[in-house]
Amino acid sequence: MLHRFKHMPLRQMIALLFVLFSLLPTLSIIGYAYQTAAGEAEARVGAQVEQTAQHVDSELNMVIKEASRLMNYTSSYTISNFLNSKTADDRYMNAKAVGEVFDSIRKTQSSNSYILDMSVIGTDGHCFSERNGYFTLDQPFSSYDQFQSIVAQPRTVHVQGISLPLKDRSWEQNALTVSAAVFKISTNEVCGILRVTVSKNHVVNILENAKPSVTGQTFVVDDTGANLFFPDESPLLSKSEILQILNDAGNGIVKTSRSLVVHRTLPSTGWTIISVAPNQEIFQAVYQLRLIAFIMVAVSLLLILIINIFLSKYIAQPILHLKNLMQSATSGNLDVEIHQIDGQVEIMELYRSFDTMLTELKNLLNRVVTEQKNLKKSELRTLQSQINPHFLYNTLDSAVWAAESNNTDEVIDLITSLSSFYRLTLRSGMDVVSFDTEVHHVSYYLHIMQKRYRDILDYQIDVSPETLQARFPKIILQPIVENAIYHGIKNKRYVKGEQGMIRISAQKVEEHFLEVTVSDTGIGMDEAKAKLLWNKIQEGIPRSGQSYGLINVNLRLRLMFGEQYTLHLSSCPGSGTTIAIRVPLIEEDSNEL
Repeated sequence: MLHRFKHMPLRQMIALLFVLFSLLPTLSIIGYAYQTAAGEAEARVGAQVEQTAQHVDSELNMVIKEASRLMNYTSSYTISNFLNSKTADDRYMNAKAVGEVFDSIRKTQSSNSYILDMSVIGTDGHCFSERNGYFTLDQPFSSYDQFQSIVAQPRTVHVQGISLPLKDRSWEQNALTVSAAVFKISTNEVCGILRVTVSKNHVVNILENAKPSVTGQTFVVDDTGANLFFPDESPLLSKSEILQILNDAGNGIVKTSRSLVVHRTLPSTGWTIISVAPNQEIFQAVYQLRLIAFIMVAVSLLLILIINIFLSKYIAQPILHLKNLMQSATSGNLDVEIHQIDGQVEIMELYRSFDTMLTELKNLLNRVVTEQKNLKKSELRTLQSQINPHFLYNTLDSAVWAAESNNTDEVIDLITSLSSFYRLTLRSGMDVVSFDTEVHHVSYYLHIMQKRYRDILDYQIDVSPETLQARFPKIILQPIVENAIYHGIKNKRYVKGEQGMIRISAQKVEEHFLEVTVSDTGIGMDEAKAKLLWNKIQEGIPRSGQSYGLINVNLRLRLMFGEQYTLHLSSCPGSGTTIAIRVPLIEEDSNEL
């Protein structure tokens, strides 16, 4: 991370530092405040709903107790007679008696206006309701699950949020009912149900006073998710969302994309009270804080933009321009124009220093080029002069021996070849010659050496005519041939009548290159010895020994052609060695480096 920061562009670095030391602390503080405010809002709503649940449970418990108490006022005898009537006349009379009992209760408990109805339902389908009078069930008693649950637990008062299957159902939708079983006096068997119905509106009013917010809702559902008591407006939760909440065991807080939902279980009934508070309302203050944060971020980004513009104009842009100038100079263009820059004193000083450096660098480069040019000429001439003097001595000795043998023709031939050889060798002022001249030079040498080693040496020169006029470095082939004779041909044991062979070939390749190959049939070298020799050639340090001539040649080619030439060595023990040289074609007027 630190490495990336150190190599970051200046403009980005300053912008990043501004973000790190200004924007990030601000955002951190706002983020912490936002989370704290949101947590406090959730806790406040949760505590409010907890109080609401306790209040609603208390109110419902009071209503249930009151309904249960009313049931105790009813005469079990009167109700039992109605439920056990045998004839229509008896049933009518007994129903009238039940109605009188209900009227008497109403007169004595007139304050309980939320008691909507009192009714008796018989297992034989005959019923009497305070509001509906005498009637019969539309379906058999056993077909109603809410009745069967009461029969299954006859000694328990049952609280249900399911409406009675009465004829006039418009007034009793989602009503709260408190029911108990009625027994036959003689057999103690269940013969019907006594039920008190509480007005839905009374319960809804309790819930309306318990809303968590102005636009929130509080409602009660049973374990199936059925809405027992619900406000008249559209629900804020779907049926699937309610069921998902009921799947959460116990009490809790659920966050949705639209609202905060708190649910509690009512101990009195086992129902679940659910309070829904829209996020927009309960988190209004939090949203205002978030808006402030967005505004601060926008202002900070604007400041970053302004700072970047300032940096670009007064700092970054001049530095980037100077960088481009330096890159251009690095590429070799030392003649870049440096204009006067208006800016900081330090930046102007950088430009002046760079301009001074370029001037000094150009002067130094000119001196170095001149010195290198002279040095290369000196090195070339020195290398050219490093011809083995033993060759001259041995050739003259051979001429003396021929003279002593009165072989005048051979003496003349040797002296003529030697003279021609040294005429080319000692020619001054020329570093390159025609390839034809170079071929003649090495042929004079080979002719002389063949005279000396006539029993073991033969040679063959095969060059393409198109190569003869090509320009070529002077005295390249002779050192290679000399090395082949003294370290390859001369040291090989030959069968009688067998001679060592040196072959020279040349041709143009790839239109712009001249390829010359010198091969011998000498003793050759194994891979290890060839590698050692090649390393000496690459080191370029002339030493006495077999590698001197090849090092000489490689140094001269490197000085003249740089990386444009190639020199390859290949050898096989007992089969000989091959040296292959590839150099670019030299312009006709090239007479010096």
